[in-house]
Amino acid sequence: MSNPNPVSVRTGALATVAVITFSLLLCAALSPEFLTGWATLVLVAMVPAQIVISLVWQGNYPIKLASLPQPWRGLAFVALNVAVGSVVAAIAWATVGGAMSPPVPFVNMYLIFSVPVMLFLVIVLQGWPFNVLSGHPGLIGLFLLLADYALTTLLYRVLFNFGFMAGAPFYTVDLDPQGIFMAWQPLVASIAAVVPMLALVLFDFWPISLIARRCPRLAGQPASGLLAALFVGIVALVLWLFCVEHAGMDLVLFMVRVCVSLSFGFFIILVMFEGMPAVSLVQPWRGVVLCLLGIALAMVMLFIYQLVAVAGLALPSGAPAYRLELWLGSAMLAVTFPAMVVAAAYFRFWPFRTGGRAS
Repeated sequence: MSNPNPVSVRTGALATVAVITFSLLLCAALSPEFLTGWATLVLVAMVPAQIVISLVWQGNYPIKLASLPQPWRGLAFVALNVAVGSVVAAIAWATVGGAMSPPVPFVNMYLIFSVPVMLFLVIVLQGWPFNVLSGHPGLIGLFLLLADYALTTLLYRVLFNFGFMAGAPFYTVDLDPQGIFMAWQPLVASIAAVVPMLALVLFDFWPISLIARRCPRLAGQPASGLLAALFVGIVALVLWLFCVEHAGMDLVLFMVRVCVSLSFGFFIILVMFEGMPAVSLVQPWRGVVLCLLGIALAMVMLFIYQLVAVAGLALPSGAPAYRLELWLGSAMLAVTFPAMVVAAAYFRFWPFRTGGRAS
């Protein structure tokens, strides 16, 4: 749905600087252990609901909340988001995490994994089949959340194996799903898949739309979703093969320095600049320009966040603890990304832009 009142570049830039500054100050104020533990658990648990509110409902449902003036509109959506996310966090911590304090990697990886799964349901499948089963936005959102955590739970139990952590003090065999792959592998693969998912949006789903025009049978779901899934899988595989297999990058470094950073750069364009509608080139050139801009933003953001972590917190990089990498991932995608959604989708760039009612 096109926005009749798109954000200006100036407003988007001001809001971006404000959100990133706030996020970095918050992350620097928290201990690294708390940030990568409790803060990540609670904040990531809120992201799937944010995706529903911002992408599926587009900030226009519930109507009573969407019609409020700012800042009450933003605060109301934050309250709704916190309520849903708190329930998810509590259930995940008590079940997947075994109610252990501080939270163990089992539950944080589970919740992080739920985000790419939700993005797949919303971006690739575009809400199918739930938008066919019901036309009510509330039910569609509920179905998507239930499907997200059901599918995440299934894949988590089948794919994730934490046996490599067996010597750690927190390791409990009862919490280990003992799946097929070493846990980092499916997690990193899912985050690698987020990059082409977001690129598809920047390309307005080209070349999927081009194929659909030439073959109308592939225009609707689930056919177009299967095409998009194929595209996402191929691009993610190429990224993995080039960076991990060919260049020999450590898996966690690949996840943070390539996948998380690129996703973060793309998120800034899509969320804080609403996809930059002023770039009016035809596809695929519009997508190429936006992706190149996203890559540039990713490099700048990685430098800034790493500067804060190294100069301010003296966090070391690499195995076995990956303290710097885990801090970067949490700071970018657990703290700053939700803050960007709050600023752009809930507060509609208030107070940088007046007129915060739904548009």
